[in-house]
Amino acid sequence: MSSSFNDSPVQDIQDDHYGITPFAKSLAKSIVRIKDPRGTTIALNGAWGSGKSSVINLLRGELEDLNEETLVVSEFKCWWYRGDEALALAFLQNLNTILRVTLGDKVKGLIPSIGRNLLQAGKVLGSTIALTSPGIIGAATSTALDFAEKFFPQEDTLETTFSRLSEALEKADRRFLIIIDDIDRLGAEEAIAIFRLVKSVGRLPNVLYLLAFDRTLVDKAVNKLYPSEGAHFLEKIVQASFEMPEPLQADLNVAISKAIEEGCSTDVYDNEKRLVSAFYDVIVRYITSPRDVVRFRNTISITWPMIADEVDLADFITLETLRLHEPELFQAIRTNRNKVCTLMSGVQPKSDKDDSLHELLATVDEPRRATAETALKILFPLLRSVGYVGYERRWDEERLVCIDKHFDTYFRLTLSNTSLSTIKIQQLIERADDVEFIKKTFLEAYSTVRNTGSTMVPVFLDELMTHARRVDKSKVSHLISALFSIHDEISSPNDDEAVTNWFGNSTTLKYHWLLERLTEKRFSIDERTDLYLSAIECSSLGWTVDFVASLIDDYRSQEEDRPQKQSEYRVKEEALPMFVEKALAQIHEAAADLSLLHYANLSTILHRWKSFCNNDLSEVRQWTDLLIDKDEFVIVLAKAFTGYGLGHSVDISGLNNYVVDKITQIQIYENTDVIDQIAFKDALERILNQKRLDQHSLDLVESFLRAWNKKKTKSSETVMS
Repeated sequence: MSSSFNDSPVQDIQDDHYGITPFAKSLAKSIVRIKDPRGTTIALNGAWGSGKSSVINLLRGELEDLNEETLVVSEFKCWWYRGDEALALAFLQNLNTILRVTLGDKVKGLIPSIGRNLLQAGKVLGSTIALTSPGIIGAATSTALDFAEKFFPQEDTLETTFSRLSEALEKADRRFLIIIDDIDRLGAEEAIAIFRLVKSVGRLPNVLYLLAFDRTLVDKAVNKLYPSEGAHFLEKIVQASFEMPEPLQADLNVAISKAIEEGCSTDVYDNEKRLVSAFYDVIVRYITSPRDVVRFRNTISITWPMIADEVDLADFITLETLRLHEPELFQAIRTNRNKVCTLMSGVQPKSDKDDSLHELLATVDEPRRATAETALKILFPLLRSVGYVGYERRWDEERLVCIDKHFDTYFRLTLSNTSLSTIKIQQLIERADDVEFIKKTFLEAYSTVRNTGSTMVPVFLDELMTHARRVDKSKVSHLISALFSIHDEISSPNDDEAVTNWFGNSTTLKYHWLLERLTEKRFSIDERTDLYLSAIECSSLGWTVDFVASLIDDYRSQEEDRPQKQSEYRVKEEALPMFVEKALAQIHEAAADLSLLHYANLSTILHRWKSFCNNDLSEVRQWTDLLIDKDEFVIVLAKAFTGYGLGHSVDISGLNNYVVDKITQIQIYENTDVIDQIAFKDALERILNQKRLDQHSLDLVESFLRAWNKKKTKSSETVMS
C-alpha cells in the first residue's frame, strides 16, 4: 500500500486492497445484461468514504474488458455545478454531447447545444425540469412554453420533439449508460434536482443510469423538501439498488497496521501488549472505512516524525484516533489535565474517577461511548477502577501521556488550533438555528488563541463561508441573529493585526462576506430586508453601526460600484430609514449610559452618528462637549482618536535603522467636526499642566499632543509649499 497522501479512488484492480473488485465486476455484468432499458436507473448506495467512486472506476474498467460495443458509457460530474438551473443545463448538454457523437444527424437539434444560451436561460429551466410526467409531457406552465420556444424548433411542440428523440433512440443499435457519482456532495435542493432530471428528461429508450449516493443523506433531503413522499420518492425513480459491500475487518486491520508501520517507523517498541490493546480495543473500532484509513495514515505521517522520540507510540496513535473521530473528547482531555494526569500521591477516589469519566465523555454519542471510555482508561490509569501506585517512574521513562510533564508534548502539533474537524463543521451546519449554541461556540473560539496571536474566530467564520450553502434556508435567520448579537464580543484587534494577505482576517469584513454567502440567490430582497430588520433588534452596537452604514453605501456609492439590479441590493431602499432608526436608538442608549465610551471604534461610531443624522452635528457634538469637561473622558477620547503605524527611523550617521518603530498617528483632521478641536486640545493641555492623573495617562496625553502638533506643523508646511 502506498504511503502517499493520495485520497483518490481506486483506479485498477492492483490498487484494490479491500476486495471490492468482484462486486464491481458483477455489477458491470448486470448492466450489460440489460438489453432494453428505458431510463432504467440503478442505485449504488454507500456512506461517504465507503468506496463508491472506486467501484465505479473498477466497473468502467470491467466494461472495457467486456468489450460491449453497443454500450456507450459517459459520466456526468454533477458536483462541478451549483444551483438547479446550472445542473439542468449541464445535464442536458452532457446528454446532447453523448447522443450527437454517437447518433449524429439523427438527433441533431432535438437536444440543442445549450452552452451559448446559458445566460439567457434564466429561471425558466427550473420550472421545466420540475414537470414529473414521463418525457416532460403534461400541463406545461407559461415559463415552460417559453423554454420550449427558445430551445426547440418553432414548428415542433415540446411533446413532438421528445417523441422524435425517443423514436431515434428506439431505432438506435446503441445503449447509453450515464454514471452520476458524488450526488451526496450536493445540497438538498441540488440532489433532488438530479433525481427529477433522471425521472423526467432522462426517461428515454436505450438510456440507463448508475447513480451513486449515500441513501441516508438523500432520504434526509427528501424528508426536508417533500416530507409526504418519504421512501416512495426514490422507489419511483430507482429500479434496482445495490449496497456497497462492507470491507472485511481483516483487510482494514492490515491497512491500519501498515499505515502505522509506514507513518510511525520505529526500530523497537518494548510495550507490544499495550500497543495491541490500543489497536484492537480502540483504533480499529473507529477506523471503519478505506477513507478513514487514508485520513489516519496521512495524519500520523505528518505528526509522528516531529515528536517520535518524545512520546509513546500506543498513546500517540490512540490520541490521534480520538482527535480525528472524537474531537470534542480530545479537547476535553487537553483542557482537563488535572483530572487525567497521574498524581504522585497515589490512588484517586472511585467517586472522583467516575465524575471525571462522566464529564469527559459528556459529548460522546452513546454508540461510541464504551470505546471512548476504553481509550481513556488505556491512556490514563487514574480513570481505571484500581490504583497503580508505584508505577509512575516507569510511566515517566516510557513518556506516557498520563505523566504531567509529558502531557503537553502530545498536544504540541494538534491541528485543531488551525482547522476544524468535519464533525465540528457538521455541528455548526446542523445546529445553525440553535442561537445559544452558536454564541457559545464563537465565544469559545474567541478565547482560543492560535500561535499566530489571532483567535479561532476567523477560522470558524471561514469554514461557515465555505459551507454556507449547506446551512438550511430555514436556519439562516437564527444563525444571522446569533452572529449579529455577539459581533462586538468576538472582534479581536489581534485578528485584524494578524492580516497577512489582501483578504484579511477582520471579523467585520468576514461577517459581510458570510452574509452574502448565506443569502445570495437564496432570499428575495423582501426576505433579506425582513431578515436583517429582525436580526438587528438584538445586534451589538459596533456591528449595527457598520452594517447600517454599509447598507446606505450600497445606494450612495459610485454608479459603477452599485448592484446592477434592484433585486441585487441587500435591502430595499425604502427600508433604510428603519435601519437608521434602529442604529440611532442603540447609539442614544449607549451614549446615555456612557457604555459608548468602551467601544474600540468610538471615533468611527461618532462619525456614523453624524452621518445617520443627515450630517447634523447637534446630537454628537452635544455629547462630546459634555465629555471634554471631565478628565477621565478626555483620556478615552484621546485613545479613540489615536492610531498606530510602523516605520523606520534614521540614526545620527544618516543610515537607516532597520528596527521597526511604532508610530503614533492622530486621527483628527481639519474637517473632523464630531468634536470641538480647540476645546479638546485645551482639555488635554489642562490635564498635562495639572498632573492630577496617573503617570500612564499623562504619558498618553503628552504623546498625543506631541503627535498632533507635529501633524499640524506638517500640514502647515505643505500648505505653504
